This record gives sequence, C-alpha cells and structure tokens, in this order.
Amino acid sequence: MTNECPSLPSSWALAFDGPISTIVIVGGIIGNVYSMKQLFSRSINTSMLVSLTGLAIWDIVLLIAALWHHSLWATLHYFNLSDEPWASEMVSLNALMECGHITSTWMLIEVTAERFFAVTRPFKFAPVHRKQRRKSYARVVGGLIRTPLIMTLAACIICLPCTGEYRLEKCMYKGKESQQMLETDLMQNMAYKILYRTVFLSIMKTFGPFIIITFLTVSTLKSMRKSMDSRASILIAQGQNHLFQADRDKTKSLQAISIMLLGKFLFLRCLPTAMATIQMLPFNNTANFLPLYLSHFFLLFNSATNCFVFVVVKSAFETRRLKRIRQRHRELVAQHAEQVLSIGKALAGDKLLLISEVEFENQSSEEDTFELQPMMPASSTSNPV
Repeated sequence: MTNECPSLPSSWALAFDGPISTIVIVGGIIGNVYSMKQLFSRSINTSMLVSLTGLAIWDIVLLIAALWHHSLWATLHYFNLSDEPWASEMVSLNALMECGHITSTWMLIEVTAERFFAVTRPFKFAPVHRKQRRKSYARVVGGLIRTPLIMTLAACIICLPCTGEYRLEKCMYKGKESQQMLETDLMQNMAYKILYRTVFLSIMKTFGPFIIITFLTVSTLKSMRKSMDSRASILIAQGQNHLFQADRDKTKSLQAISIMLLGKFLFLRCLPTAMATIQMLPFNNTANFLPLYLSHFFLLFNSATNCFVFVVVKSAFETRRLKRIRQRHRELVAQHAEQVLSIGKALAGDKLLLISEVEFENQSSEEDTFELQPMMPASSTSNPV
C-alpha cells in the first residue's frame, strides 16, 4: 500500500528554495566564471591564482549540486510543472553539496592565509635567482595543487556518511503516484544528527574556519597598519605627502575588503548554522527564528559571492585607488608647474629690472662723458690785406 506524500512547504519556502535560489545560483556561476577569466588575464602571484581558482571551481560545484539537489525540485513544484521531480541522482548529490561546502570554506582559509603571508612576509614571494627557479613544470604544478587536492580528498572522506541520509519512496500525491525524498533511519538517528550533522560538520565547515579566518584577517590588518605607519613616518619626513595618501588609501581598501568578507561569512554562514544548531538542542522550546529555506538561501548567496568579492570588488577598489593616485599626481604636477611659472615670472621681472638699470647707467655715463669733453674752436678763414 502506497502512503500519502507529506504536504508541500509553504509558498514562501518554495519561492526561496526554487526561483529565487535558482537566480542566485545562475548568477553565482556566471560571477565565478567571470572571476576566473579576470584572474587569468592579470599578473598575479601563482599561489594566489591557484587558491582563488580552486575557490571558484568548488563554489561552482556547490552551486550546481544545490541546483540539482533541491532548487530544481522546489521550482517545479512552485510552478506546478511536475509531480515526479525526484530522481536517484538528485538524492546522491546531497553528499557532493556537503563536500562543496567544506572544500570551498577550506579554500577560503587558504586564500586568507595567502593574503596574510603576502603582507607579513613579502620577501617570501620575491623572485629568486634563475638557477634556483629551474624546476620541472610537473614539480611546480604538483607543489601548487597539492594543498587543494589534499583538502578535496579530506572533505570527500568526511562527507561519506552523507550519501546515506535520504532515500526515494513512492507515495500518493493528489491521487497520483509520485516519488518523495525522505530521511533514512541514519538521518533520523538522534545521536548521528547531533554529533555528526550538528556538532562535527558545523565545526568543520563553519565555526572552525570562521575562527581561523578571523585570526588571519586581524593579523593581516595589524601587520599592514604597522608597516604603513613606519613607512608614513619616512614619507612625511621626506615631504612626499602624495605617497603617504596612496598608502593610506591602500590600507583603507584592505580594511574594507576584509570587513566585507568577515561580515558576509558571519551573517550568511555562521548565523544560519548557529540557528540550526540551537533548534537541534533537545531542551530548546523557542520558535524557529530563521526558517530552513532562508538558511539555504543565505548559504547559496555566500558561495555565489566569495570569489566575486575577492576579484571583482577588490579590482573596483584598486581602480578607485589608482584614480585617486593619478588625480593627486596631476594636482602635484599642476602645483609644480605653477611654482615654476611663478619663479620664471620672478626671474623675468628681475632681468627686466636689471636691463633698465644697465640702460640707465649707460645713459648717465654717456651724459657725463659729453659734459667733460672740451669745447673745440670753430674754424675761420682770414683775407690778406
């Protein structure tokens, strides 16, 4: 005997899980592809290039898995297009989606660590002697992608239990036989749900990475500020105020990007995970302040904007900073031109004054010479008597 299918979520839940999430997923995929295109068209450190590329790739994998896992089902039900949306492939993608969450978060840690080392240890990325750089391409590529591969393998091992969390079961929906994705006995086990899903996965993909990223970001900002303060004292003593202003703009840009990333991670990742953790507590009797569909939406929006903030938004800040530098340079050149012009006018005025004084002295000397000359007698002819 076929059981009745569970009732569908509310229209708001279907709208967020379906069309709205689909728009975010498609926009996130386009944004990550565009970010990768921008990365390969610039001159950037190779390690940072590999890290940002890995972050973009895993965010794309996560978004595609989320689209096929639940957003497509919600979209079809929202528009009443299908009564049998589920397939075995959709159910199996649950583990891939969790693996994408963990790997993309760990790649975010690696990108933050690369920024930290680039600021605190700039000579680590300086070019070395050519003889030391003569290595095979296999060793270079292997060394660069070793960390992302290790992260991916570890995330796949961690997410293996997620493959058995859901199952397909036939049921009756509106008088028609359909298939519904239901939780397995493993997912209904309270010890598994609390210890693995709530505690372990929350630490591995949310709270633990947030602590590491926060520590690295704060350390990067402190080192950057300390370095810029030491450089500012030298520039101000030398009278190079335009370079001092450029360094201050660079520091503000780094602070803005860091605060944006931390705030985004805190609001879009930590808040939904914390609310879900509170709801899983057995003694919790409070209402669900953040519905499940909003949690899914926040997580997808975070993954859709990670690489976009690192590449596109940072590029916009850099472009704005360079425009200010060029504007200050123009003002400095104009100021120097005005100073040169004023000096030239002053020198020209002094030259004219000197010329007039010399002419006056020449005229005076000529008059004095004329006055000192003796009077010559006029020549006369006498007739003889």
